[in-house]
Formats: sequence, C-alpha cells, structure tokens
Amino acid sequence: MRKKSRFLAFVLCLVFFLAGCGGEKDSGALLRMTFLDTGKSDCIVIEAGESIVVNDTADADDAETISTFLEEQGKTRIAYLILSHFDKDHIGSAADLILRFEVGCVLMPDYKEDSEAYFALIQALEETGTESRRLRDAYAFSLEGVDFYVDAPRESVYENDNNYSLITCVTNGQNRFLLTGDAKKLRIEEFLDTREAKGRYDLIKMPHHGNYTKNLETLFATARPRYAVLTADPERLRVEEETVALLDAYGCEAYYTDEGTVTAVSDGETVRVSQP
Repeated sequence: MRKKSRFLAFVLCLVFFLAGCGGEKDSGALLRMTFLDTGKSDCIVIEAGESIVVNDTADADDAETISTFLEEQGKTRIAYLILSHFDKDHIGSAADLILRFEVGCVLMPDYKEDSEAYFALIQALEETGTESRRLRDAYAFSLEGVDFYVDAPRESVYENDNNYSLITCVTNGQNRFLLTGDAKKLRIEEFLDTREAKGRYDLIKMPHHGNYTKNLETLFATARPRYAVLTADPERLRVEEETVALLDAYGCEAYYTDEGTVTAVSDGETVRVSQP
C-alpha cells in the first residue's frame, strides 16, 4: 500500500511539473534584426541566437560593408540567404557573400534576370556548390526558437519584376516582423490572402523604399505595426506622401536608413528599436 501511495505521489508531481512547463508562454529567443545603411537598397541581417539569416544584399559596392558587419559579429556562416528578387539593389553583393562565407541555403523566387548581378550570383552558386531553392510555394524553417515563413509569388510571370518579391515573416515568441522586399500592389494582394497576413506585426519593412500602394491600408488595418523601416537614400525619391500619411495615421514610428543603421531587438515579448 505504501509503494502504491509513493507511486501515485510521484505521478501527481510529474503531472504538475509538466503542466507548469506547458502552461508557460514561450517568450522566444533573443532576436536582433539590423537594417544596414546602404542607401536605396536592402540588406537586413537577422541574428536568431547564434544563427544568421541575411535578407537581401544591397548593391555590389556594399559587399565590404556587409562583410565587415558580419565579421565584427564574429560570424563565418550564414544559415539562410534570402533574396527577395533579382533587382541589383537587392542581390548586388550576393555573389561576394557566397564566396566569402559558408552559406547553408539560398532562397530566391523562380524566375531569371538578364543582369550582371544575377549572372554573378548563379556563377557563385555553381563554384561553391551552395544549395539554393527557387520558391514556387511558401517555405518555412526555424532557427533557435525563431520561426521564418517565406511567402512565394503565385504567378509564373509578372509585368513588374518587383512582384516576384519573396515576403518574409519572422516570429519570435509574441513578436512578429514583416519584410516585404519591393512588393507592389499585386504581390501585396497575394500576401493578404494568406493566414500569415492576419494578426499584428510589431515592425514592417516597408515595400519598395517607401513606394505606396493602396492595399497597404488593408495590411496596416490588421497588422497595426508600432514600427516601420524604410530603406532610402537621402533624396527619399520613392517615399510618397501617401506612405507618410499612412504611417502617421497608425501612429507608427518610422525609421529611415539614410539616417543610419536601424536595429530592432526582440526578447519574444517586447521589441526595442534604435538608431544612432
């Protein structure tokens, strides 16, 4: 009888222990997202714990800036290199990074581009034997407690190349980030039909350097972001008045990379954004 009582007590303790663990909210990992100041171009370095994801690689003359930043963080490996689309201000330094660093996998849209930057990218992939995936469907992966969802374009051909943009959602605990590449109206419309478009986002990297499309209002109505980052040069030629009005209407704190590198830090519950 005593053995049975001890066994029941052990079982009850185990149940309460497991219930306590399961009852706690996942606060996420330490996530740092850095929007480099590379002018009117995109390069976002995402540090998920010790792992690195790079979203876009700016222009060709930004290779040293990007490499120096990674080396200063003590990084020699990029787990995923996500190329939103093949415009030179998004893949300009891709070949250089692939040749300099160990890259686990390159994610990119499924189309081709007749440009020097694109041919350099393909050659670097072939020379290094780096794995690459041309996405026709959404692709998801996790790194050290941080979840990534990469939304792929629906059509095989678009009149405007910007609509090939991969849209990346990053989730760390309760915090969510949305990186939109240069997505135009049609591409944003496709994303709005997904489950990932529902719910709030703490931060949005605005599409196409501040270019406005009307359905951004639909996205903001659900996302209600506290922060927005715009990759722009000092002239801010792509930043339209309607975009600024939209950010103001939602009380969104806007950060422009022409004023310096922007850093967002998430602990899974709160997000802090800073700029020198």
